[in-house]
Amino acid sequence: MDFSGKTAIVTGGSSGIGKATVELLLEQGAKVIVLDLKYIDLKENNDNLFYYEIDVTAEDQISNVIQVIVEKFHRIDILINSAGVTARNAFDKEVSEYELWKKVLEVNLNGTYLVSREVVKVMIKQNQGSIVNLSSIMGQVVYPDYLNSLTSPYPVSKGGIVQYTKNLASFVGDKNIRVNCVSPAFIYTDLTKNILDDELLGTKLKDKHPMKRFGTPEEVAETICFLASDKASFITGVDLPCDGGYLIL
Repeated sequence: MDFSGKTAIVTGGSSGIGKATVELLLEQGAKVIVLDLKYIDLKENNDNLFYYEIDVTAEDQISNVIQVIVEKFHRIDILINSAGVTARNAFDKEVSEYELWKKVLEVNLNGTYLVSREVVKVMIKQNQGSIVNLSSIMGQVVYPDYLNSLTSPYPVSKGGIVQYTKNLASFVGDKNIRVNCVSPAFIYTDLTKNILDDELLGTKLKDKHPMKRFGTPEEVAETICFLASDKASFITGVDLPCDGGYLIL
């Protein structure tokens, strides 16, 4: 894949799958703009990396930063919506179930919509663009019993992203804009390691993958970048699993 001359935005690009995607895009020659609440820390400085501190649920912030980006870079070729939270990390304090529900949907689903809405306006003017949203296999299946609860907002938020991806792809397809999403299974990141490292839970979850292992952020990043690239030029409205076979069991 070659992203030379391309300008890409990655939300949630400071950690996990988002960070791996940023690193791959940079490696392939793109200018990459990270929108996140925390600064991205790479091992090496890169002149093609740019950062804006943004809350993806803040409508005014998003509108303003997209305007700044267009003024500076003159175009947006790629948008990767990878900002997200789970019920386990949405808050650093105890809150009500409803507050938790609202927060997860606000970041995962509303954030994807708000950023996409502003970027699509730019892409329509360009008559070109590629958007990849980060969903999850949990948008298609329910949590295993030992992870499920009355309040499980994460699968609901990710299922919404899949449907939003299809709706948006249908709307902008004739404007030379592609919209797809990637649905990982359990990926080993700082966000998930507490569960995946648990001897009992980790073994149970690993056994639900026919490949008998967890995925890596780099494997998901490769999938995301494929869909974002010109190699996927006739693919739109697709939800592509990167799941080690999880969905076939």
